Amino acid sequence: MFLLEKIISLTLLSPLPIIIILFLIGVGNLFNRRKKSGLLLIVISIFMYWASTDAFIDKKLYNLEAVYSPITENNLKRGEVYVLLGGGIITTTVEGNIPGIMPSVRILKTAEYYKKYPKKIYISGGSPLQNQESESSVYARELISLGVNSEDIIVEENSKNTNENALFIKQELEKNGIKNIILITSAFHMKRSMFIFEKNLDGVEIIPAPCNFLASKEKENFFYYIPKYYNLLKFQLWLWENIGNIYYKIRY
Repeated sequence: MFLLEKIISLTLLSPLPIIIILFLIGVGNLFNRRKKSGLLLIVISIFMYWASTDAFIDKKLYNLEAVYSPITENNLKRGEVYVLLGGGIITTTVEGNIPGIMPSVRILKTAEYYKKYPKKIYISGGSPLQNQESESSVYARELISLGVNSEDIIVEENSKNTNENALFIKQELEKNGIKNIILITSAFHMKRSMFIFEKNLDGVEIIPAPCNFLASKEKENFFYYIPKYYNLLKFQLWLWENIGNIYYKIRY
């Protein structure tokens, strides 16, 4: 009974009905000699299935997240400072301005590291969409609520992208003579971040500390072949990062 309920709930609360409808309409159009629209709908339905199924998108995202392993205890201990990268905020909620879903994990992980090995935390992130409050200030408030000493937080509020994150952080590091940093960001974002930071921070060792891993390596059961709306978000992240990696290599 539990298995049947699980199948029904996952099927109904997933893109599967929409995918099936689009596919059937596409097949019907082919039979009615509307080949272009029929093929288009079939391609769209297949693409939606691919982009929303664990079995397909997880493999792509896993390969991106696996470029850098989680930080080791030795590297966590020897790093001089933490650098937390921004990833957006949600403005004017009932609670006020709060971190987005992805950076929330980065913040929690930073607080966890800080409690083990207290060090200065550099937070980089401005107001890319002209929000009234910068990402950095919102993150700093969250870290303080998690027990981080406010005196150990250095906020940088001018940067609007990863490249500017690196440039502004570089200025702060040079002022304080820091030679290595622990870079904290989501695993899917680490490849692009490391490329930019290593390019801009000559002479500074960048120790990657990826977090917020989203993709699974193993396909555990047939549920991995049922489409889920959440996987469309993972597909978006994977696509965005791949486009970003290409753009940054060309641009910088």
